[in-house]
Amino acid sequence: MAIKWASSSVFWATSLILLLSAPSISSVPSGVGQVGNEGCICHGGVSAETLVELKGLPTVFESNTTYNLSIEIESDIDRLAEQHQGGFRLLIKGGGTVIFEDINEVQYLEEGWTHRSNGTYQRSWNLTWTSPSNSTDPMEFTLVGNAVNGNQQSSGDAWGLFSKTIAHVDGPPVEQAPMNQTDIDSFDHLIFAIGILALAYFLLRTLK
Repeated sequence: MAIKWASSSVFWATSLILLLSAPSISSVPSGVGQVGNEGCICHGGVSAETLVELKGLPTVFESNTTYNLSIEIESDIDRLAEQHQGGFRLLIKGGGTVIFEDINEVQYLEEGWTHRSNGTYQRSWNLTWTSPSNSTDPMEFTLVGNAVNGNQQSSGDAWGLFSKTIAHVDGPPVEQAPMNQTDIDSFDHLIFAIGILALAYFLLRTLK
């Protein structure tokens, strides 16, 4: 019976180690799909080192109007020449037409825009957004950006999150829900701590 329990404990401890060591999202220079909608989890929590912005958004928007926008990632992480520097995933809820300045650097993947491999040697991307012509509903923009150090691993990288909702000029105003980055980062650390405690428990039971 003791042997059976020890074998079971070893199995669960090994499974937990694999779960903790496997990143939630692979580091993919070729672009990130829906799995990255909530952030670059494999690179840790939201970091104060990385500021992500979608610049050029109006306070309110008009129908069938084109706006010049830019994705900007500012970070203390050094850029290495001829190495990957950053990536993004952009979601727009409400419609409209998006055209990037260099379509060869980006792609539309799983209902959102993201980088291609040759679009990761920078931390800014220019685009235009043309608002819908037949809707006065609010538009919701969500942008996840990652600043990377070019070491081909998730270590040393940091990501940030931008979210903004804008109202139509003829529609009701909208309230912005502020993003509490500290809470997200603390939650990541809590999950990791729980995993470590569970691993320690299984290892202690195995040794008895």
